[in-house]
Amino acid sequence: MYLAPDDAQRFIQGYKLLMLEVLGEQEDRITGSLVPLLAKARAQLAGESALLRKSIAQLEARSARLDREVVMALEGLEVRRWVYLRDTKLHSIIIDSSADRAFGVIGLTQGIRDIVGGTGLLMEAGLVRYRGRYVCDGVISQTAWLGPGYRRSWNEKFKALKASGQFHVKADV
Repeated sequence: MYLAPDDAQRFIQGYKLLMLEVLGEQEDRITGSLVPLLAKARAQLAGESALLRKSIAQLEARSARLDREVVMALEGLEVRRWVYLRDTKLHSIIIDSSADRAFGVIGLTQGIRDIVGGTGLLMEAGLVRYRGRYVCDGVISQTAWLGPGYRRSWNEKFKALKASGQFHVKADV
C-alpha cells in the first residue's frame, strides 16, 4: 500500500527540495514540522504553475541535483478536495469531490488511514503519477469526517465510477 522505501525517499527528498524552493526556504533553517510549510508551498504552486519551472531553474542554477522522475510527477500534481473512502489490501480509494473519477492510491511511507486515523473523510491532498502508480503526497489538510449517510452515498458513487471505467489504479508516466 506504499512505495518501496528507496522510491519513497527519492520522492520525499525531491518534493521537499522543490516545495521549499517555492517558498524561498531552506530545510536547515526550519524547526518543527515541515507539513504546514509543504501545504503552503503546494497551495502556491497550485495557483501558479509557472512557479514550478521558476523553482526548478533556481535550483539548477545552484547546481542542486533534481530527480527527473520527481520533477515529472510534480508537473502533474493535482491538488484538490478528495473523498477518502477506505483502504483495500492494494491501495486507498479516493474519489474526486466532483464525483467524476476515482483512484486507487498508495502512500509514500504510510497509508492515508495511518495519517488521518480513520476512513470516510473529505480532505485536501496532492495526487501525483509516480513510478507507474497514483501516489498521495501525504500532505493532508482541510479534513471533515463523513457521517454514515454520506459514506453510503459515496460508496454508491464509487461503485458507479468503477462500473463505468472511471476507477484508475495504474498511472501512465
